[in-house]
Amino acid sequence: MTYSLDLFFKPAVDLKRINRYFQDRRYFSLAGNDAVYENPDTKVGFSFTFRLRRNLLLRQVAVSAEFEIKYGRPSWFADEAEIELSAFTAAFGPRIEDSQMRGMAKGPYSGDRFLRAWDFGNSFTVRQIFVDKPDFRMATLPSDRLRAIWAWNYRRAAEHEISGRRRFTPLIQFIGIEGCLHTMALWPRGMPVLLPKVDYVLVSREDGNDERFGLAPWSEVLEVVGQNPRFDVTKDPISLEYFDTPPAITKWMENIPSIDLRALERLPARQVFDAELAAAARESIAIGEIDGAITINPPPRAAVAV
Repeated sequence: MTYSLDLFFKPAVDLKRINRYFQDRRYFSLAGNDAVYENPDTKVGFSFTFRLRRNLLLRQVAVSAEFEIKYGRPSWFADEAEIELSAFTAAFGPRIEDSQMRGMAKGPYSGDRFLRAWDFGNSFTVRQIFVDKPDFRMATLPSDRLRAIWAWNYRRAAEHEISGRRRFTPLIQFIGIEGCLHTMALWPRGMPVLLPKVDYVLVSREDGNDERFGLAPWSEVLEVVGQNPRFDVTKDPISLEYFDTPPAITKWMENIPSIDLRALERLPARQVFDAELAAAARESIAIGEIDGAITINPPPRAAVAV
């Protein structure tokens, strides 16, 4: 299931202007009549499909577009889309037609109303997952934690551009250990790093021509890093900047037990849902249907800075 939003341009917009716009936006690729967004760090994806014609000067112009984004995702998925949708509508001022329940109808564009309509449809989709598979075990974390993780991953590329030569900025990933969901970040080869608070840190080290990996709980990382008074382990993230790897960190990484990286159970971020969203969906099933109308009230959406 997808959220579909129609955008109409009057006057029509020169296709070259649209292409220039997307070429200047991160994570967009152009193919035919489509502008496709794919963020490699967050795995958020959506698209604009343009309807074209030729004007009197035989130039290709866009008369309308369809914006599409999938349902069945954690709540922050739509936040990232809204950033781009808001920027696009501000740049081109299209007329809006939104057929979604609780949507914008015939406009004007509103970020809050887009998120409200997407939340409603997304809640319906998540509810249907549990209807079809009552025993389905959905990976969840509290919404505020999930959204903070998304904000970190969303900012990671910009942070890396600013400080990438001084320190490494890892993604926050999701892993399963003995049936439980945990967060993980990579710390490669003892290099300087901006390390976010996670459940586990995946440490890599050189072993001849090979690279070995070890997995350390956050408490162990704090114990090792905290031996150096230069590093403030009370902060999140912890900034570890140095020219030479401190001896305590080097020794620890050399002796950490190796693991088989292939044995790690990794979960895509889009498959880890808001706990509140899953609970609301299950509650709506328990309440049942009234006159064929499903009672769904999506959980509140907390703001997060990106």
